[in-house]
Amino acid sequence: TQVGVSQGHNLCPDPGIPERGKRIGNDFRLGSSIQFTCNEGYDLQGSKSITCKRVSDIMVAWSDHRPVCRARMCDTYLRGPSGVITSPNYPVQYDNNAYCVWVITALNPAKVIKLTFEEFELERGYDTLTVGDGGQVGEQKSVLYVSLSKLLSGQKRSREWVETSRETIPFAAGLTGTTVPDLIVSTQPQMWLLFQTDSVSNLLGFKATYEGNPGSSFPNPLFPKDQGPAECRDWGEKGAPLKKSKLCSVLAKIREFYP
Repeated sequence: TQVGVSQGHNLCPDPGIPERGKRIGNDFRLGSSIQFTCNEGYDLQGSKSITCKRVSDIMVAWSDHRPVCRARMCDTYLRGPSGVITSPNYPVQYDNNAYCVWVITALNPAKVIKLTFEEFELERGYDTLTVGDGGQVGEQKSVLYVSLSKLLSGQKRSREWVETSRETIPFAAGLTGTTVPDLIVSTQPQMWLLFQTDSVSNLLGFKATYEGNPGSSFPNPLFPKDQGPAECRDWGEKGAPLKKSKLCSVLAKIREFYP
């Protein structure tokens, strides 16, 4: 079956532009060709170039379908100042039994990785996205900075609560469900992501952007790296200990669930 057939003249119909992609060329006359590319983080599936051809005495048509841009597949090493990561097939449902790994490396070794989620929809408790510090997938001793604004949601928000919710804590980020996660920041110039799904249900997945940022632009952790649960300490922006507050007990509770 011919694609984009036009009858009675020498001009093929407008083939359109792929979603999450671009078209190069606007000449649809007989014999002309146009090209397609995809945005960063997406791969082209289909023909990169199509040509307007004659298919009969009175009809012209494009040589192939307009291509589509699919989310870049698993096991990808990403290096650059910024970019996009999506679950496979996003914004279409991801596949069952997926096992995908991404490792992000900042161009500047003095920078850390900031990960910001735009969309997030995974089957709660069964499909997960784990985010870790460094370049070794599965490392359990590492810590990340995660905003407290959503972790404290639902609690009584006094003035003190609002102020302290701007701080960050070390956190092992195993993400699932349909709540868009808060900002996640590595402590090193590398970050890894592991996406795993089961064999039953699948949802729309996730979309996140990553960016290299100077490490000094983020506050010190409230708990020093690799510190045990024995002592709860809060730290100011200049590293000076703060008076124990309601936040300290909340952090202790969080560490019980995320040791």
